[in-house]
Amino acid sequence: MPHRTDPPSSQPVPVIHRRIPQYLARRLWQIANTFQSEAHAGFDLAVWNVALIAQIQTTPGMDRNWLAAAIGIDPTSTGQALAALEARGLVACRANPQDRRANAYVLTPAGQVLRAEFAVQARAVARRLLAPLTEAEAETMLDLMARLVDAHETHARPGAGRRPPRRAPREETTPCPTPPGPSAAAPPAASAPASASSSAGVAPRRSRRPGLTAPSA
Repeated sequence: MPHRTDPPSSQPVPVIHRRIPQYLARRLWQIANTFQSEAHAGFDLAVWNVALIAQIQTTPGMDRNWLAAAIGIDPTSTGQALAALEARGLVACRANPQDRRANAYVLTPAGQVLRAEFAVQARAVARRLLAPLTEAEAETMLDLMARLVDAHETHARPGAGRRPPRRAPREETTPCPTPPGPSAAAPPAASAPASASSSAGVAPRRSRRPGLTAPSA
């Protein structure tokens, strides 16, 4: 008998979720992500990087923000991916003739070769994902999914639904010591004998912060 905390075995979608489109979309995305991750395991690339490479081949010469909007990823993550792909020699960055402040991205010959290999794998992943459907059902499903995305595109926000990162509670810390100046090499001023301070009933003075010399008398 399975333990109460054991994960459920493979089973159909629970009845309570079978008519909840947002649940079905999330679960289908998890399955598709698994299939694609397995297909691209040897390339050390995030799944969405493959879509970025495909988009650059289809629309060469576009800038970071345009590409980010096209694949549904935030511009910061897209810029980091473009820099990584450029460092690997898969993407080349050129000046955008229409906007000198923006960069234009194209695939290098090595990127073109990799894109061709990805295209073969993408078709294999699609066949695997749609295998339970007939060809007509698959076409209908894709048409309906595309219609839904087109109708709700204005609500697509990369990163929506993520939990904000937890921030550690701030602790009171002492300020950093002032960096030593040119006079730091001078020997510290002689302090008064401890006996003189104690005999007068005054606590000994604390030493000054590191890097600061005591003012001369």
